[in-house]
Amino acid sequence: MQLNRDRILTAAFDILAEYGLGDLTMRRLARTLDVAPGALYWHFPSKQDLLGGIAGRILEAAGPSEQAGPQTADWREQAYTTASALLEQLLGVRDGAEVVAAALAAGTAAQDPAGTLAEALTGSPAADRQLTGWVLSRYLLGAATDVQTAQAAGATPRTVAQVLSGVDLVLDGIGN
Repeated sequence: MQLNRDRILTAAFDILAEYGLGDLTMRRLARTLDVAPGALYWHFPSKQDLLGGIAGRILEAAGPSEQAGPQTADWREQAYTTASALLEQLLGVRDGAEVVAAALAAGTAAQDPAGTLAEALTGSPAADRQLTGWVLSRYLLGAATDVQTAQAAGATPRTVAQVLSGVDLVLDGIGN
């Protein structure tokens, strides 16, 4: 089977699911795909680029929400639904929040969830939708990392409902 970006990303997701981010190395990935490590670098010049590809897959499923309808008059519902979808995607992949945060920090993420959340805030009284989208996205990344770290340590993590109550808190602040 020919090596391509999609095949590499699929194998990377499999390693991530089974072993976590700490064990996702280019060597392990090459071994899994039965190729020389150098073959991976043709498609992903660095591990940071690989993480950017993984982050893209995580975030593409958390795009603007259709559940509340595009650009509904109820900005709060749209923002909450979009934030909820982002949280679901981050938590749906082992170490997903850490992968997305690392890709954002390295500048290899194809998209920043802050923009998606800012778009969902259209029609809101927020003075700066971009900043508000950034605040919400970074809160969700931090909260999802906290949940996943607690799970990995065998501790009791916050629930999705508890994390989303923080989203409500931010949205309540915008509405007042």
